[in-house]
Amino acid sequence: MFLDDQLLKETKEADLTTEEGVQTLYNKLCRMCESYYKSKLNENTTNKVLKATLDRTFNLWDSFVNNLKKESVEYVLLADMLEENSFKVMMLKNPKVRQVYNSL
Repeated sequence: MFLDDQLLKETKEADLTTEEGVQTLYNKLCRMCESYYKSKLNENTTNKVLKATLDRTFNLWDSFVNNLKKESVEYVLLADMLEENSFKVMMLKNPKVRQVYNSL
């Protein structure tokens, strides 16, 4: 199962009835993305591969959000929130990470 499918499955199984449930889901989705890209890296990873891996992870998040928008109406607001607060946005809020990413 691809990452975007895993994220969608996790979202469908989450308790979204409270703000805490939504925050818990968001944190878990971000951890899943972090685990995904880190699992693709090793000590011999080149900058080119690192950038491609991060971009792939960001694209899979976007794919997940697009698929979520196609689900029932109850997911549309969540999808909008996840689009505005994407994994890429979350990662690049950190100035050091943003600097390294932009230099790749």
